[in-house]
Amino acid sequence: MDKKTELLVSLGVSTAVNCMPCFNYYYQQAEKLGLDAAEILQAVEIANKIKNSISMLMGNHVRKTMGLEEQDLFGALENSGRPCCEEP
Repeated sequence: MDKKTELLVSLGVSTAVNCMPCFNYYYQQAEKLGLDAAEILQAVEIANKIKNSISMLMGNHVRKTMGLEEQDLFGALENSGRPCCEEP
């Protein structure tokens, strides 16, 4: 894997796991390498889509398990044949 790809993945993962020190470290490395701001933002946005989708699905699971919600968003998504992070 080239260094640019490694840094973009690292920035996305840092965002997904909410690790600000990691993000800051990898962002500094990305700046030194001259990575484009648009590419960095794209990596961060992809990570946020995945993180937010999973967070929504977990909240739904908790409510369903507690008998507070009948709708099964995960099952509906699973049966749709598309990943949770894909645009509708």
